[in-house]
Amino acid sequence: MAVQSTARPAGSRPGIAVALHLLLRLLALLVFAQAVFAGLFLDGNAAWRQWHAINGMLLIPLLALLAVVLAVVLWRSGGPGWMALAGLALLLAIIVQNAMGQGGQVAVHVPLGVAILGLVGALLGRTRNLARASTDPSAPSGKLR
Repeated sequence: MAVQSTARPAGSRPGIAVALHLLLRLLALLVFAQAVFAGLFLDGNAAWRQWHAINGMLLIPLLALLAVVLAVVLWRSGGPGWMALAGLALLLAIIVQNAMGQGGQVAVHVPLGVAILGLVGALLGRTRNLARASTDPSAPSGKLR
């Protein structure tokens, strides 16, 4: 007599993939807001510099760190490992971005900010597909390679 298992296959944690996708949505919004804040204070309103600093040195790195944690949990539960590596690369880029901003290295700070926005957008697109695949019952494991 065969016993049928109701256990989920590895990598089928839809909650983690969805949480990561939602977190990256918020991160994308904050990264875009960072450019808006910079434009506003460069336009002559010095009060926006404080918003730029708080967002860039506190909120964005915190969310990026949380994204790395979620990506590692997803990977350890059978999801794609590249997501954890990409999240770590994003976090490191944000740390370098902070150092360049505090050091006044605008020639690196601005293009790196654009690259960070692009990386967040790319990760957002991939996690959208990952979240869809992990919640689709017909998907074999919810993995994207």
